[in-house]
Amino acid sequence: MKRTIRTVVSVAVSFGFVILLIQSYRHQRETDRRLAEVQKELRDGSATTKAEAQPSPRVVIVNEASIGSEAAQKQNNLDQILTIGWQLVNSRKPNEAAKAVTIFSEGISNVDPNSPELYNGLGRALLIAGKPREAILTWRKGLALAPQVSDMQSGIGWAYWWLNDPCRASQAWQRALAMNPHSVDAWSAMAWIDLALQRYDKAKNGFQELVQFDPSQKPWAMGLSLARAHNGDEKQIAQFFSLPPLERFTQPLPIDPASEQASAIHNATYAVPSEESKQ
Repeated sequence: MKRTIRTVVSVAVSFGFVILLIQSYRHQRETDRRLAEVQKELRDGSATTKAEAQPSPRVVIVNEASIGSEAAQKQNNLDQILTIGWQLVNSRKPNEAAKAVTIFSEGISNVDPNSPELYNGLGRALLIAGKPREAILTWRKGLALAPQVSDMQSGIGWAYWWLNDPCRASQAWQRALAMNPHSVDAWSAMAWIDLALQRYDKAKNGFQELVQFDPSQKPWAMGLSLARAHNGDEKQIAQFFSLPPLERFTQPLPIDPASEQASAIHNATYAVPSEESKQ
């Protein structure tokens, strides 16, 4: 009797293990299929603009797991999603960025809902795709997971800049620089803003970071010269960086343009009238 029970239990456990293997295999096949489709689209449709080079996908073995383990498969999927997504983002084309939105969103839903890297990529994709409000909300979610990732905080600055709120934009960039004083993304805006506001020491530090990062950028070298000369002439700065009236940096918009209230006002203002309302 005991032998019969052990046999039944063994068969049941084996059957359950087989089901899990089949489910894992199906999920992996579906993920690989979708990634292959995107790779084909990249080869066929977006080869006209060369994206910035990205590191090759790598597999990180967690806790010495074998290559076929669930942890290794998850990491491999994450690497592939990040590589393909950033290739699309770096094309700087809204339609390609829209594809990246799908890739990063599915990565968050199906691979790792707690990955700051995926939220950062999704935020950039949304911004380039013309959705700055959604980008800000995405980066805020990412910062809740990783509060010290300056790229996401700097991205919020660019989204507010897009939303015509330079005050909130500069505040976001200053927070990014507090996280990372070497943030090229944040300095590429704040150095010019500091220069225009006659904060010459800060502007000089910013341009020094930028020139050190890429000495071939002549606008940054010119900005450094202006900062050293204490020259904050707005007309000269405007040749390299478009500025709003300087008082806008101290006066945020009355309503946060990324808030639900602003979104509701925007939707009501630009809503397409229904057939009933036209009559």
